[in-house]
Amino acid sequence: MSDLQAENSAEYQPINAALWQRARKLSAPLALTVFLSGFLAACLGPNIDQIVQGQCPPVNVLNTADSLPRNGVSATLSAASLTCSVNRDSDDALQAEVTLTGRVSEQMKLPIFVAALDGDNKPLARTQFAITAQGGVFSLTLPPVIYGKKGDDGKARLVAGFVLTPEQLEENRAAYRQNLGLGD
Repeated sequence: MSDLQAENSAEYQPINAALWQRARKLSAPLALTVFLSGFLAACLGPNIDQIVQGQCPPVNVLNTADSLPRNGVSATLSAASLTCSVNRDSDDALQAEVTLTGRVSEQMKLPIFVAALDGDNKPLARTQFAITAQGGVFSLTLPPVIYGKKGDDGKARLVAGFVLTPEQLEENRAAYRQNLGLGD
């Protein structure tokens, strides 16, 4: 070994030993932290959200229940959105908080329904609400609606709209047909 190699060897060996000691002191807590992070992520992380999102149904405003004509005052629903959750206190019931947006010509009480339908459009559940909206554009988040249970085979879809009298429904259907160009 040359003098230069011996000199470099003597200089670097203590540094490597010191770094090794520090690395050994940090490796156990670091390994434990990485292990626990992975374990907690597997137990509490995306599994809950993925289950909820996988069970979350589509929601739409029903075309013929999107307008509420009443004595010169009008209200319309333009969009529906939702957030889903699993209520573990209620036998793993799947529930949705539906948010409806629309416009009302002046303050009025709005009779609103949300219905869960199966693949054949048969009602699984239906809930009604009476909500007061101020004049102008509104956004209303309804109380949670149960639309199924975790693990159900079929996937529901939700529709929302105004609760209408038979006359109001017929008026809306006629307007809908006319908008489609189908006449009376």
